Amino acid sequence: MKRTFLLITAAATFAGCSTELDINAPYKDISVVYGLLNMRDSVHLVKINKAYLGEGDAYTFAQIADSNEYQGEDITYAKVFRIGSSGAVIDSFPLDDTLITNREPGNFYSPVQKLFYFRTPFAQMLPPLNGTRMYLWQDDRYELRLRAKGNTITGSTEITNDFSIAAQDQSLDAEVNLMNPVGTGYGNYEFNWTARSDCKRFVISYRLRYDEIRGNDTLPRAITQKLGTRVTENSQNNEELAIIFSGESFYSTVSTVIRSDGNHASADRRIFRGFDFLVEVANDDFHTYLTLTEPISGIIEDRPSYSNVTGAYGVWGSRTNKNVIGKWLNPNSIEELINGGHTGDLNFCVSIAPGGPLLCD
Repeated sequence: MKRTFLLITAAATFAGCSTELDINAPYKDISVVYGLLNMRDSVHLVKINKAYLGEGDAYTFAQIADSNEYQGEDITYAKVFRIGSSGAVIDSFPLDDTLITNREPGNFYSPVQKLFYFRTPFAQMLPPLNGTRMYLWQDDRYELRLRAKGNTITGSTEITNDFSIAAQDQSLDAEVNLMNPVGTGYGNYEFNWTARSDCKRFVISYRLRYDEIRGNDTLPRAITQKLGTRVTENSQNNEELAIIFSGESFYSTVSTVIRSDGNHASADRRIFRGFDFLVEVANDDFHTYLTLTEPISGIIEDRPSYSNVTGAYGVWGSRTNKNVIGKWLNPNSIEELINGGHTGDLNFCVSIAPGGPLLCD
């Protein structure tokens, strides 16, 4: 009898409880800030948004600008400061807002979005590095200071330094060799460089450029593929790094990519126009963010969130890039592109040297 009474009481108690669960907390203003500085840029974009929460589909709210953007009067202070090695402020740059009108469609509203930007004029006292103008001082750090709806937001980052590519790999006179001597198979090409201060992660890619001839039409084409990523052991010291470029992988990839467009048979010929190496670099702050947001490949799915912005969520980091444009394949590699087992039926046409007569004319 006692047990029956308790079961009835428990059932009545649960029946009287509400089944509605409110998962939305009371509104709280939370800022989201993203800025990646590049020493080779004179204009630097910063994205300042607010987090949102509401009843219904989050993707629907993402398509509404007012859900994400602050109004003009909400941000009362926005500047970037250049800080020297002594910790003193050397220069400051106001953040102004602007509208971009060509954002591609996605999860968030488009094509118009509000961004913030600041300009850093070329410093005459800063000599160009390797012939390239620099707009940020690589030995200083840059600090972000904001005030959004009364909340103070700060971030500080070191600038990714310029780095050096090995002379052989940078020289346009040194050809890329992806084939061993005739009859001995594919070869490997080694690309070398030296990391500098605040260069933590390097992503290396190659780009094959060619013209596709279809009747009277000439269509510029390019195939870009990632070679790999290298991470320095200590981003404050010079470190020699290299990546191996597989010849067999190159020809196989070219064959696969061109065929995947479904139009390779309709091209009368393809004229090889050059070969490029593309190097992108992230500093420690940006590297940490990238590491924690990469796709999960193991069975452990939990990982910490990352933000180096105080008073908000986001990333305030730096990056840079350096490219070698206009490399050429050596004769053995050209012969393989024209007549090799992977690409021999793709109608490639090549000159022995840049600008020289075409072998298929």
